[in-house]
Amino acid sequence: MLIELIHFIAIFYYWTWFIWPFAFVFSLVYSIASLVKDEKASIMPTFIASISLLIILAGLTAPNYNM
Repeated sequence: MLIELIHFIAIFYYWTWFIWPFAFVFSLVYSIASLVKDEKASIMPTFIASISLLIILAGLTAPNYNM
């Protein structure tokens, strides 16, 4: 079941590969900058960075899993 989910995320990544590196970098930089600037920074940019990293890694490692 988990490998099927990884394959679905990988197919989604293959169609939208140009979005995820920019989403990861910009949300991670924004998260770090807001954390340094404010004491009550939002966790949402960090969550977006983690989801985009998950999609990137699933897209890169999914061809290694055989179904």
